[in-house]
Amino acid sequence: MKQIRAAYRVLAWVLIYGLCYHIAWAADEQGILWRIEGAAAQPSYLLGTIHSDDARVTTLPVTISKTFQQADSFSGEIDMDLPNLMQASQATLLPEGESLQQLLDSTLYQQTVRLLAAYGMPELVVQRMKPWAAAATLSLPRPQTGLFLDMLLYTQAAAQGKRVYGLETVSEQVGAMETMPRDVQITMLRDAVAQHDQLDQIIEALINAYLQRDLNALESISDEAMQQGDERVAQLFTSEVVVNRNRRMLERMQPRLREGNAFIAVGALHLPGKEGLLNLLRNKGYRVSPVY
Repeated sequence: MKQIRAAYRVLAWVLIYGLCYHIAWAADEQGILWRIEGAAAQPSYLLGTIHSDDARVTTLPVTISKTFQQADSFSGEIDMDLPNLMQASQATLLPEGESLQQLLDSTLYQQTVRLLAAYGMPELVVQRMKPWAAAATLSLPRPQTGLFLDMLLYTQAAAQGKRVYGLETVSEQVGAMETMPRDVQITMLRDAVAQHDQLDQIIEALINAYLQRDLNALESISDEAMQQGDERVAQLFTSEVVVNRNRRMLERMQPRLREGNAFIAVGALHLPGKEGLLNLLRNKGYRVSPVY
């Protein structure tokens, strides 16, 4: 079960690591809950989440909670049922006969083992991790409860009997990382290790910006972090993990928008920007306005 939870944290990592690699745009977007109108008699809602289990994040404001409670369906980035989480767990592991120790120089490997120990991962598990998965984990806050906001919403929606959907499959989410060459994945890991002592500060700034519902501030944090990362990783990440995924999620939410009264939740930095979901929805003819 610990490995499954760890795999979910890896899949949820896109917001945190993705801060370093996004498409900046000058539009002023304020708000984390947005109303989407134009496809059905009842509007639907899009929530930008932050992949954190901090109580300041997981304690939903009344406006968001009421909107969520009244929705007929819930869509997250993936369907977080047990088979999907097991598939995610397996997808983070290297093929039999390979080990992370073989792929890294000894200094980077020992640094990775030491840092991941604080996440509750013994070296036997670390040895089997793909480089991108190790980088992803080290770009997330150390878990407190393990119940990240996205997982909390999923479990509540399922408990309430809502129709539950994923905008992507596990294979698609993992595939965005698997397309990166092995040397690029190792560079990602090297960057994550080098910047790890700044992680708590970055996460605290993120949470504060999120609580202020300030997408522009989130992007400013992203811009600052981006300057410290490898340019080639940034270009590949932007193409595969940001742009392509946003377009895919836009198309996958169309049936829910046509049904109406849908509640959709994705990482907050999928919302702003020229290639962000808010602008993509407007370009598709929807009326999109902030609620909270």
